[in-house]
Amino acid sequence: MNESDNFTVAAPTRHETRIKRSIFIGSLSGAKDRDAAEAQLDVIRREFYNATHNCFGYRIDEDIYRYSDDGEPNGTAGKPIFSMLEKYRLEQSVLVVTRFYGGIKLGTGGLLRAYSQCAEETIQKGKIKKFVHYHFFQIHYPYNLTRQIHYILGKHQAEITNSDFETEVTSEIKVPERNAPQLKEELENSGSGQIKRK
Repeated sequence: MNESDNFTVAAPTRHETRIKRSIFIGSLSGAKDRDAAEAQLDVIRREFYNATHNCFGYRIDEDIYRYSDDGEPNGTAGKPIFSMLEKYRLEQSVLVVTRFYGGIKLGTGGLLRAYSQCAEETIQKGKIKKFVHYHFFQIHYPYNLTRQIHYILGKHQAEITNSDFETEVTSEIKVPERNAPQLKEELENSGSGQIKRK
């Protein structure tokens, strides 16, 4: 695992663990933005409407995130769940840990450990994939440079997402953000100035 890599959820995952008669159910899923994350929380709350608590954390990116103890003592549930999303560098991800109280109090330390354990086990059981930030831009070029364009794009793991074919070609390019500077530089230095960014 590269230290600079981030990840996201490839498929929804559910995991259950029992700690001193309480049942903890972890539900991990993807969400492309805040609205999708909040919608996913509503789905889980409706499914487990009779649970004692539906604590959660979600992390869309470094700036958009939220977590909640949902009635558990402050700092014992939401923050530990969110910390696991950070530990495993998950983005565009929602993790809910639902608790059904079993009659034995766990104390603040016990709660923190229980929510951390369920959150981590859910992530470890889950299907995750590398998350790639993409950069989009347009280029304009004559038809006879199409093969050369495709060759250059392939070198930088870029692809054409859409093209308009008129007197010349206008294509929208999708490239991993970290490869964008080198790709743009190579395009500018190729085609004798006939490849233009729009």
